[in-house]
Amino acid sequence: MEKVSSKRLIVNLEEYVVEVAQEKANIMFKGDLDCYINWLICSNNKHEIKKKVKLIDEVLEAKKPQSIPDTVKTAMYNNECDFCKEPIYQGEEICQAEGYEHYIHKKCCKKESKTNF
Repeated sequence: MEKVSSKRLIVNLEEYVVEVAQEKANIMFKGDLDCYINWLICSNNKHEIKKKVKLIDEVLEAKKPQSIPDTVKTAMYNNECDFCKEPIYQGEEICQAEGYEHYIHKKCCKKESKTNF
């Protein structure tokens, strides 16, 4: 599964602007200025951010394998998902998928389309 990467930017701000931002970060994010700046940008660009996230989700969904019917079960042992390479923990939903020998996370399979008749 692809991970979203972070990018560092260098921004020059007036000292008084930094002081105000740091005060807000202290109140809202326990002093984490990066979190405050990220929140500030995202809150003022909600629609654009949602569009980008939706596009990322659609691309990822297209790469996921199709689950094999009637193979969903609860993991009894810890293991590793062959698709996303993340741990599978006891109690998580897993299933067999086309092209994979071992069980993978159910969330790593394509979502089942629901048809209404």
